[in-house]
Amino acid sequence: MQTEKKEKVGTIVIVMEKTKPEYSKNKIMELSRAVDPMVDKFEGYLGRKMTFSNKEPDLLVDLVYYTNVKAFEDASEIEMKSEICQAFFATMIPDTERSKMLITSPLIMTTPKQGDAKVVELVLFKTKPEFTKDQMVDAAKNINPILEKYNGYISRKLSITDDGKWTDIVYWTDLKSAEKASKHILEDPLAQKYFAMIDETSMEFSHLNVEIDTER
Repeated sequence: MQTEKKEKVGTIVIVMEKTKPEYSKNKIMELSRAVDPMVDKFEGYLGRKMTFSNKEPDLLVDLVYYTNVKAFEDASEIEMKSEICQAFFATMIPDTERSKMLITSPLIMTTPKQGDAKVVELVLFKTKPEFTKDQMVDAAKNINPILEKYNGYISRKLSITDDGKWTDIVYWTDLKSAEKASKHILEDPLAQKYFAMIDETSMEFSHLNVEIDTER
């Protein structure tokens, strides 16, 4: 029997916004879920993981997956005209210091291990100017076998924007496993080589709780 081939993620869009205090988390979730039946029909749309920050409960981070950037652009045009989408967008405070929209291209995507992704570890950063993109990718690949050994690890996506902003997205089954690994990995020499390439002044590190997961 032939199985349907899964389309490959070619663009990852990361939207980060503070939510308005007058909206409860349950209401935000309700409005967010109402969007899914519509966007699921978009050509090139591959689902999303909608999350909230573990340490900032009012920080919403939506990780949205597409086959290519045109699919994202076409989807955005429709969403801007949709009352359903606008109702969800209205729960967010625009243009705060935490507001971000990053349109990224994946450079590393590992095969998922078994388990439900309940936590996303998200690292945003720039590299130090003396390191090239290829050097960064090579160093990042060396971490994959290390991550594989940790309990709770599922998979990883490393991506970059056109202007050189990097996103390292790691999926975990639970927060405890993610926090334990983030401490222990700092002791590994190969991981240290990777982290040494990061401009620490640009780095943002978050653990995010997955609330909606439609990623295919």
